Amino acid sequence: MKEIDLSTWPRREHFQVFRRADLPFYNVNVNLDITGVRKAAKRRGVPFTRVMIHLVLRTANAIENFRYRLHGETVVLHDVLHPSFAHMKDGEELFRMIAVPFDEELQSFSKACEVAIAASNSYFDPSFAGRDDFVFLSPLPWISFTGTDHTLSLNRGDGIPRITWGKIFAADNRELLPFNIQVNHMFVDGLHVGRFFQRLETEVAGFLAASA
Repeated sequence: MKEIDLSTWPRREHFQVFRRADLPFYNVNVNLDITGVRKAAKRRGVPFTRVMIHLVLRTANAIENFRYRLHGETVVLHDVLHPSFAHMKDGEELFRMIAVPFDEELQSFSKACEVAIAASNSYFDPSFAGRDDFVFLSPLPWISFTGTDHTLSLNRGDGIPRITWGKIFAADNRELLPFNIQVNHMFVDGLHVGRFFQRLETEVAGFLAASA
């Protein structure tokens, strides 16, 4: 993590404008083409949700603006973001938030998720309190939504991206995934959201090629 020198930061003016906004957060919803990903995940022996979490974190970490956070009056840039994702154990109806270190290698990452899920015994592991080097992920596999929003505490400085995806549906012989991302305009503009989806498409294609 490094501190940003606001006096020379090219984003300084935009940051200050959106920092004054009452609600600097915005959502973008798309239908993501994930044709073949479920079958490829099964061949790799990794649950589809973990594959998606891994692809999303690879994407977010590749785009600098997603790693900015506000600490008091200081803007910092995290080196690596890690996932914190909602999960329900079999037989339960209350979800838990699972946090694991990000790992570029899919199989190792999936194993770490498995271990963390098995060890979880509360809604949220208190050892992660106070950290903001996360992306929050909340899969919503029961609904093919067209738009959604996220819970916030109205802390205008909250830079943690929130992401959810819904129930896969078929269209024109493709598998489409309703996908939502919420970001803070202090750090992330539409350009960066566009780059996020371009990069995510590239990550999906890379996963499919590696799993062929």
